[in-house]
Amino acid sequence: MNTEMYVKPQPGANALERVVNRFLRPFGRLILPIPAKQVIPPEIPDSGIYGIPDDLPRLYQPWFSQENASLLRPEVKANTLLSPEKLYSLRQMARTSIAVPGDIFEAGAGSGGSTRVILDVLREAGSTKRIWSLDTFEGYQKVDPVKDGAHVQLQGCRCASLDDVSRLLSTPNQQVVLIPGLIPGTLSQVKAQAISFAHIDVNLHEPTLASTEFVLNRLSPWGIIVFDDYAWPATYGARTAIDQACRARGLQVTVVPHTGQAFLINSPPVAR
Repeated sequence: MNTEMYVKPQPGANALERVVNRFLRPFGRLILPIPAKQVIPPEIPDSGIYGIPDDLPRLYQPWFSQENASLLRPEVKANTLLSPEKLYSLRQMARTSIAVPGDIFEAGAGSGGSTRVILDVLREAGSTKRIWSLDTFEGYQKVDPVKDGAHVQLQGCRCASLDDVSRLLSTPNQQVVLIPGLIPGTLSQVKAQAISFAHIDVNLHEPTLASTEFVLNRLSPWGIIVFDDYAWPATYGARTAIDQACRARGLQVTVVPHTGQAFLINSPPVAR
């Protein structure tokens, strides 16, 4: 989900937004309306600190450097809703975990762009780790109007087909197992005994909770989880699920400023 700039809907603004976005899109920027039906439920105790994401153009932006040009190449850009900032964070975390034993897990393959970035990390490192990547490949098939919010609709967030994603991720000497269907029902098909890196981007409460618990039960020491949907209020159901799973184990995530992602590193307890 691209979260660079947000405006409150104004009469007659749609046409202007389309024109402006035509120029902003190549730079990884979009103007998006704040959903009119978006409601942060009262059970979130700190709902008052949600705000419109800042646009911080003066800060160092390595994702736009020549060194990181691969993040914006056509096969990635055309197949993800993640912003350049998010792709950069995802790749750096995947690189950090490359020496950690275990497979890679992704809940929410979407159109495959984020998986393509992770595959590139493995290729650069000469790693043959297996990637288990799950999605319905048909958009939302089940939503909870209470936990996910009334603004979330069936068939929403529909991305590329399973066949299209499979073609995108077909890479010699790398194994990606694509598992279509609803989480948590499909988690039993993931045969990873240990997980070194996980990317959880399914937006909704139930699949986020199930995926997070699944990974935490298998996460290797120093393994990393990147949560895409943690700070974005439209996906508050995902945040409550992540908090529920992590707090049950005495764990706490760290929010990535500006992107809205969060991450968790499974650091072993310090010996005393």
